[in-house]
Amino acid sequence: MEKLYWRIKSELQKEADDNYRTNYALKLKDKEPLQIIRELTFDGVVPDVTVKDIENMFDFVESKFLKRKISGVGLEVGSGPGTFSSILAGRKNVEKVYGVEVCRPIVETLMPKISGYIFNGQTDKVIGVVGSFDEIELPDESVDFIFDFFSLHHSNDLAITLKECRRILKKDGFVFCFDKARPDHYEKQDLDELLDTEYGEDYKKRFGLPLGQKLTRRMNGEREYRLKDWQEFLKGAGFSRMDYFYLNKTNGGGFLAVLIKKIISLLSIRVQLFVDEYLPEKRYDHKFGLEVKNRIYTKFLNPFRKEISLVIAYK
Repeated sequence: MEKLYWRIKSELQKEADDNYRTNYALKLKDKEPLQIIRELTFDGVVPDVTVKDIENMFDFVESKFLKRKISGVGLEVGSGPGTFSSILAGRKNVEKVYGVEVCRPIVETLMPKISGYIFNGQTDKVIGVVGSFDEIELPDESVDFIFDFFSLHHSNDLAITLKECRRILKKDGFVFCFDKARPDHYEKQDLDELLDTEYGEDYKKRFGLPLGQKLTRRMNGEREYRLKDWQEFLKGAGFSRMDYFYLNKTNGGGFLAVLIKKIISLLSIRVQLFVDEYLPEKRYDHKFGLEVKNRIYTKFLNPFRKEISLVIAYK
């Protein structure tokens, strides 16, 4: 697997090197690839997820939501060990995928192992990059698509990040994100409350942190953006169109609720969007909810832990 090394600001590099997740990742280096995927890419919360589950999810999104095919040259921002980069690179119409990750040990140690597992040893379609998604060392209009799996919301300045993404996209390119957009009615105090939430003992035990150590989501590099914030940043970056869908699972809840969800999931996306206008608004008993606008039910999300904000933007 080819590896590239792009310029990284010293403070960002130090932050990545000192991060507890870097040490945790290196402890997984001798584990089986699928275990690494489950433990690192999905933080251990989806212990039964398979590569096929992820492939099915990409198939679903491409066939139902994207205006253009996933093809040509791709780039994944915040790629971790390259799980999604490798699966995307394996699609027949994709030439290659750059997996951009700031943590050098993950790119050097884990990414070749994961891409080799997914490709049965052939890893030439995946290019591991130690770099920042704010300084992408690729020419203008050189990439056909960009993928994000819960990484862009970590950006220190989403406006800068999205402008950089648009710069490298070809004129018919697009970004598609499995991320999170908070409800538009959230005020600053709601977002601050989310960011100041401290991780519990189970999380600290998992990553080998002292139980008495204070660690909030804000301290962990989290950022919170509402749907209207995503829209503002994408428009400001120069994207011509943005689509948003709230992807929901068909399992979970009582028997009747599951039955209704499964029936709705059999409808076309257009009909689901129509039906959604008449469904009761989802109520959360916590602040971690997503914007439920354009709610779509699908069985392909069932293997994953939670709902997803699907954000798509076209150049």
